[in-house]
Amino acid sequence: MSDTTMIKLNIDEIFKNLIRPLRKEEYKQLEENIVKDGCREPIIVWNGTIVDGHNRYEICNRLQIPYSVKDMEFTSRDDAIAWICSNQLGRRNISEETRKYLIGKKYEAEKAIGSRNVLGINQYAPIDESLPYDDFNPEDAQTGRVTASRTAQRIGDEYHISHGTVQKYAIYARALDDLAEKEPTLVPQILSGRLKISHENIVELSRQDAGDVRKLSTQMAKSPQAYMKYSHTREKIKPRAETVISNTTTTPLPAIKKMPEYDPDAEVSGLMLTIPSWTGSIDRTCAAADFGKISAKARENLIKALNDLQMKISKILDSVKEED
Repeated sequence: MSDTTMIKLNIDEIFKNLIRPLRKEEYKQLEENIVKDGCREPIIVWNGTIVDGHNRYEICNRLQIPYSVKDMEFTSRDDAIAWICSNQLGRRNISEETRKYLIGKKYEAEKAIGSRNVLGINQYAPIDESLPYDDFNPEDAQTGRVTASRTAQRIGDEYHISHGTVQKYAIYARALDDLAEKEPTLVPQILSGRLKISHENIVELSRQDAGDVRKLSTQMAKSPQAYMKYSHTREKIKPRAETVISNTTTTPLPAIKKMPEYDPDAEVSGLMLTIPSWTGSIDRTCAAADFGKISAKARENLIKALNDLQMKISKILDSVKEED
């Protein structure tokens, strides 16, 4: 770790987007703390690029407050991204949207690392299955798929979700990255939970033209409401029209297989199916455990887990009651 006054550090937008966006009151509180006590935590960097501490760096440079720098070593960008995601996921005050995004990004990064390690590919070379046939080895592709499956299973076990959910979060993360390219200011609104939008609608929105996405961002900026529902704004966002090349003679388009209609109750119904198992586990623990004899560590962990669960329950109750 090195002490410094003011040095120029690089900001990578992909790294920065992985950092939980602070609400206005949180940013103000951080600034007040730094003004009062100085920058107590170092800015963490890799090869001169910030991987943690973007908000502290901005505040310190704006107010000319000294800070320290801690260098980290990573073997590749994917390695750095995986570390940032793990670091952010360890924070207790991230939104559910941010958690999904970070798990998806962590999976994509670790999948790439695993595939390169197994296939012996240079860490900076992209994985590409669309190679010329003579250069493409189906066994390598199969190895990559196996590695991806194992990575999803491992991350799912780590965060107590299924490997299929991990892969679903990866789709969610890619859709948010597409949105960030079209309108960077919209993504923090989604990750903070200010814009209430489902996974399916995130994917739909990411496919819209940049101009339509900016319309939604403008609505968000003008709205005095603390939260907005995408369903209340989506009528102003037209679905992307498919491009049709017409000649003098109109050629009928081939029939497209009809996809199942979106079910707005699907996510809630799935959640309701899991609740009885929670209550059953709690009832069994209350009946069988002697809370007077459990260790202090177990007690501390249980209290933390129950408090976290209580916060999640309060959050979803508030969301449901808003619609009454």
